[in-house]
Amino acid sequence: MLSGCSSIDCPLNNNVRMVSQLYSAETLEALTLSEAELNITAAGTDSLLLNRWSGSGTFSLPLGYRSDPDTLLLHFSNSQGQFATDSLIVSHTATPHFENIDCPVVVFHQLSHVRWTSHPLRELPLTIDSVVISRNLVDYEDLENLRIYLRAVATQ
Repeated sequence: MLSGCSSIDCPLNNNVRMVSQLYSAETLEALTLSEAELNITAAGTDSLLLNRWSGSGTFSLPLGYRSDPDTLLLHFSNSQGQFATDSLIVSHTATPHFENIDCPVVVFHQLSHVRWTSHPLRELPLTIDSVVISRNLVDYEDLENLRIYLRAVATQ
């Protein structure tokens, strides 16, 4: 009689997503969206990546593994009927990652550069002021990769 066993150590959480946090450009503190909502879509698609996000905390977004850069559209709206769209252009390198030959391949990303566009504050009084890469590696870890600073008042 032959018997065998197999021990496959595939990660249970093989979801690779870029973790982002909103901050106030004025106070540099984590920002709570209480007067506005945020939807995020991928440019050139109808894919809704984040739906009606408000409050505080972080949110996670997938990155593409076939194209570089990724262009993400941030759609802001408020209860007064104002709406505006900013964009994030995230440059990254996708690298296949193998844990074990029996496990599915996942793709890690190395963030290299981020650019953004901002709308005028007269359209909606909340816009991207700046973006900082706080951690370049996008992998299994649930750690902040982007700090998105939002301006809520006009600078002098």
